[in-house]
Amino acid sequence: MKPTAGSILFSHSQRDKVSEELPSPLYHQLYSLIKSYIIDGTLHHGEKLPSERELIEVFDVSRITVKRAVNELAAEDLVERGRGKGTHVTHKYTPKPVQAPLLGVLEEIDSIAQNSVAQVIDCRVMVPPQTIRGEFSLERNDTLFHLVRTRERAGAFFGYFDSWSAGVEIPDSTDIFINQSRHQYFRESGMKVSHINQTISAVPANEAIASYLQVEAGFPLLSLVRRSYYLENDKEILVDYLSALYNTELFQYQMDLKLD
Repeated sequence: MKPTAGSILFSHSQRDKVSEELPSPLYHQLYSLIKSYIIDGTLHHGEKLPSERELIEVFDVSRITVKRAVNELAAEDLVERGRGKGTHVTHKYTPKPVQAPLLGVLEEIDSIAQNSVAQVIDCRVMVPPQTIRGEFSLERNDTLFHLVRTRERAGAFFGYFDSWSAGVEIPDSTDIFINQSRHQYFRESGMKVSHINQTISAVPANEAIASYLQVEAGFPLLSLVRRSYYLENDKEILVDYLSALYNTELFQYQMDLKLD
């Protein structure tokens, strides 16, 4: 049976996080620990908490302590108890976006291109699949510029990039994408970008991607989905959609943010 987040988090290695040597009451320590995992999304909506018996054993506390901690969580609508069903997380975690200067993001994109070499797998104007049409709000027969590449550094493939772009023509030669970023070409083609949204997550490599990146199927990859928008008449219009997958052993994504 695949271990749940709860069974991993609430193992005996966590016992020292609830201790009589700490100044606050035991129930409050346990309540705070579980709440922190719920609020930061480690325990997700619908996840089942360990049973009272398991929590008692792991943290070496009384049943009263566990009951009071869970009652506090329930009072804040973070969990819900069901007779015969256990206790489940009801809080829905919503990640808060990190604000970063657009110029810094674009510089980071150009830096990746300048310090690596691309191999173009596909480059054409075509009708996109339904999911991409939905992103761009396109009609069934509308077309986009489709570009698929891998990038390597020192002979090792570290990234797979699948992008769809609006209002861009195919260049005379795909060699233009070997040592420069797509955004540099887009700027030269007149595309304007006023806002970029990025979502980062972890995904396993499927067989096709694994073959391109020379890793085993199921290997953990860093997934970055980047949506680029242009503001026109106070309305944001999607002009570029990029799905990038990175080999976590060969690539690090770094942001340097300064607080005001």
